Formats: sequence, C-alpha cells, structure tokens
Amino acid sequence: MTPEETAAATGIPIAAMGRSYFAADAVGQALGEAGFSGMARYVGVRGGVLGDVATDVVVSGFALFHPAIIEAGWNQTKEQGTPPDAAAAFASGIGLWAADTFGHLDGLDDFAAAARAVIDAAEPMSQALYAGWRAMPVPDDPAAAAGLAIQVLRELRFGFHVHGLSAVGLTPVEAIIAQANPQQAQFFGWSKPFPDPEPLKGRHRQAEEITSARMAEVYEAIDADQRAHVAATIEAIAEITRN
Repeated sequence: MTPEETAAATGIPIAAMGRSYFAADAVGQALGEAGFSGMARYVGVRGGVLGDVATDVVVSGFALFHPAIIEAGWNQTKEQGTPPDAAAAFASGIGLWAADTFGHLDGLDDFAAAARAVIDAAEPMSQALYAGWRAMPVPDDPAAAAGLAIQVLRELRFGFHVHGLSAVGLTPVEAIIAQANPQQAQFFGWSKPFPDPEPLKGRHRQAEEITSARMAEVYEAIDADQRAHVAATIEAIAEITRN
C-alpha cells in the first residue's frame, strides 16, 4: 500500500473514532473516578498534555473552538484537579475502551509498533497537542497501546489540518461552516450571522488536500506491508465502532 493510499484509507476513520472513545463508558468511568466532569471531560482531558498553561495556549491548540468555550472548560479542569491528571485519566480510559472494544483483534502489537514508528518520525511543527500526546507513556498492553496510537495519530492529522486551513486563509468559523451546518458551528461556540459556505468550500478542499499530503509523507516512515496492516486494522476497528 502506498503512503497516499494509507492516508486516504485512515484519515476519516481515525477522525470519526474519536467520537466513539470520548463517549465510551470506560472513558467516562475513568474520568469520573479521577473527579472530572462537565467541559473538563473534553477540554481538560484532551488539552491536559499541555500542562498547567495559560488559557490562550489551550485556545491555540484547539484552534477551531470559540475561546470562551475553551476558557470555561480549562477553568473547570483546574477546579477539579490538574490538567496532567485529566490527560492521564483519559489515556487510561482509552486503554480500557480499546481492550473492551477491539482487544480481540489479531496483530495489535504489530499495529501499535508501526503506528509508533510513524509517530516517532513525525516531528511536531506548531502542533502542541500532538507533541503532548506523543510524549504520553505507551502502555504494555497491545490493545491499550493501539488505542493511544489512534489518539496520537488523530492529533497529528488535526495539527496538519490546522496548518492547511491557515495556508488557504480560512478562519476557524469559516472552516467549520465550509464543511458542516450552523448547528456544528454553534456547538463550537460561534454565533450567527455565519458566512455563506459556498465560496469557502473550494478552499476547504484545498486544506484537506494539504492535510492528506502531509499524512502521506509521515506514512513513508514504514514499509508497504506495515502501511497495509495499519489501514486494515483501522478499518476493522472502525467497523466495530460503527456497529
């Protein structure tokens, strides 16, 4: 499998998979036991790898959200515990979700090793969330290691996507409106009036092309057989989470 084919086969499934584990019972239980609730269960657990930093740093990392949403979630996180503790609880929950959801699949150790080779080869450039998640300890359990790898790859692709959006001159709200409906923009904290999406869609497609090209570059770190195994494993996991 070529790097380009791997990037195309894994991009959407990995992005969609985040919705599965953020909402998973195992993750919710891990976060509840650690004392995190409300917006801390998104902003704090995802951004906690940044450490106890100023809100503006977290706003920059999340990129597409209205700053007020991130500020509220970050403040809740620090009221309930520490950002690193939130991230650690999330990582633990992802491991439990992975074991429960796809721990029965064969070849998870090879998948985790190949994904880690990609992750180790992709140096962060203005990708603080990716850098933080890349630095999280890798679990010994193959399923948990695979779950963490998915989260890190998700942040890697997101970082590349933000680069692409910036390169084509889209603002955060324009980027959301170009590919989603106004309700999604409101979920991200933005308010009407929203721009007309039609003139924005061409630039958004360009940003997606940049994102895919950058992901293809990082998949050059592994060979064709490893890329095929990564793509097949991601597809198998995605199929399980869709059912």
